[in-house]
Amino acid sequence: CGTKAMPDPWAEFHLEEIETERCTRYRYNAVTGEWAKDDIYIKVSSQVFGKGAMRECYRAKKLSNFSHSSNWKSASNYVAKRYMETVDREVYFEDVRLQMEAKLWGEEFNRHRPPKQVDIMQMCIVEMTGRPGSPLFHLEHYIEGKYTKYNSNSGFVRDDNIRLTPQAFSHFTFERSGHQLIVVDIQGVGDLYTDPQIHTEKGTDFGDGNLGVRGMALFFHSHLCNKICRSMGLTRFDLSPSEMAQLDCTNKLLQSAKTALRGCEEQCGSPRVRTTSLGHMPVLLSRLSETFSVDESSDTDSIPCSPLSMGISAGRSPMGNPQCKADYYCELSLHSQDSENGGDSGYPSEKRSEGDSVDQCYYSGCLITYFFCCISQLTEEKWSFYHTSRSHIHRPSCVAMEVERLNTMLVERKICKSILGKVHLAMVRYHEAGRFCEKDAPWDQISAVYHLERAAMCGELEAIVALGQCYLQLPHHILPEIELEASVENSKKGFCFLLQAAEAGDRPSMILVARALDTGLNLPSDRAVDWKHAVYWYDSALKMTDYDEGGEFDGMQDEPRYLLLARLAEMYQEGGHNLDADPQRAGDLFTEAADAAMEAMKGRLANQYYMKAEEAWAMMEE
Repeated sequence: CGTKAMPDPWAEFHLEEIETERCTRYRYNAVTGEWAKDDIYIKVSSQVFGKGAMRECYRAKKLSNFSHSSNWKSASNYVAKRYMETVDREVYFEDVRLQMEAKLWGEEFNRHRPPKQVDIMQMCIVEMTGRPGSPLFHLEHYIEGKYTKYNSNSGFVRDDNIRLTPQAFSHFTFERSGHQLIVVDIQGVGDLYTDPQIHTEKGTDFGDGNLGVRGMALFFHSHLCNKICRSMGLTRFDLSPSEMAQLDCTNKLLQSAKTALRGCEEQCGSPRVRTTSLGHMPVLLSRLSETFSVDESSDTDSIPCSPLSMGISAGRSPMGNPQCKADYYCELSLHSQDSENGGDSGYPSEKRSEGDSVDQCYYSGCLITYFFCCISQLTEEKWSFYHTSRSHIHRPSCVAMEVERLNTMLVERKICKSILGKVHLAMVRYHEAGRFCEKDAPWDQISAVYHLERAAMCGELEAIVALGQCYLQLPHHILPEIELEASVENSKKGFCFLLQAAEAGDRPSMILVARALDTGLNLPSDRAVDWKHAVYWYDSALKMTDYDEGGEFDGMQDEPRYLLLARLAEMYQEGGHNLDADPQRAGDLFTEAADAAMEAMKGRLANQYYMKAEEAWAMMEE
């Protein structure tokens, strides 16, 4: 277990000479959703050595809480980051929560045995209580190496340094989370990432950088599945032919990327994935390895994002209560591992490159001691909690398989139940806004319609209504500039879409379908006027006082209630087209129409309806 000391890359800055500050540290456990608080000692340089779009970076050193000496020269190197502009203190905590949640997804990705494992750095908050105003900083291990941004919050792919793993990781998180989120904005050194961003379905978590389904759309517009995506069973997101052509240049770059497949990658969506590094251990330890991803940071007093942390930390105060003795052994082994790897990030080379050697005595000695010390504290309850919290429903990215899933929903309604449909609808809006075309160039109308159709196939109500109106040459608020060819086939398609929207509870579609069956206007050639069905849809529109399946409510302002009641009365009075005449019903409906007109301050019209009601009832006597 011999180690080889590597020089400190920050030795020339003499950080050990800076004043030592006592501060309060806040760490987040993404498994339990709890914060831990303790005091640490730190030295932070006053000189900024790097800046991003919003934050600036300072060199720092921190003594481990387990260290028995105060040798600051050998202390770990850290980066302290703070916002250049004043932000709410809660923003710092939200950033840490985001990064630790993303770290869990990195562990989930690694359990599927990709050719290159990824890790997202541990990040915590330090409150400099000795300074005026007690400012907050983010604290991360310093990563030595070339810092690269692989993709961004808006779907950008860095051409000159393209990597397969970051793109596959983002795609993986989308499918493995059941489309509920995607981890993007991948940047860092090698496959050790920092400062990610998470887009969620609702777009309300994780700060202003969360663009919701719009962020997911931006990623997939620039993503072409690579060999890692395919080896892990990830499915291709549906793109139009012209969009695929635009990604041809990306495809050529993907061919030059160096990551090689091992052939043992687990398919995304496979039930329980085991790692192999501890496969020779007893059954219970093998079970541990299924979910425990070792946090090889040089300062393991950080809370690991695994169920093991729950076993150790249960009932323990973060303010220095007795800890498991194996923490000390693990601390020593991790420090020796750091010095051998020569980096200050605290992450062994196993996670950086598949070919790098790993110190086997780290696993066979200290880590096993750590496991056996803590194994007695693990309970079935904690494991059950952990697996429940991580039981993600895998969903493919392609529309065809999403449609299959929706078709199995026999009892539940299918409309607006697909996040994938919302992503395709977001693609439509971006195309319409000109986001995906060059400046002053016409936007891609064909691709916009392509994604509108995919959104409709996934049951997105807005898309269904828009396509129905578009095919029938009716005014539509989504893609209003687009006019589809008037044809018999398009007329059939349009009516089917409107009928689907009507069945989902969209009131304007109910009225359009009713009017088509009533008058023959916009009725396709394979259907005949049918007043019986028209009455059903008019009546459904009148009863529509609740939300539709898309969660929206139409206030009936475009079609006043009294007009619909009056038309129903006329149909019952006249009869025909599969509807039996019913003067009594007609008179009652005219009376209802008159009352509704009076409520709407239409007195003259109300009087006319009252007169027609008398005429209808007179027909009964005849």
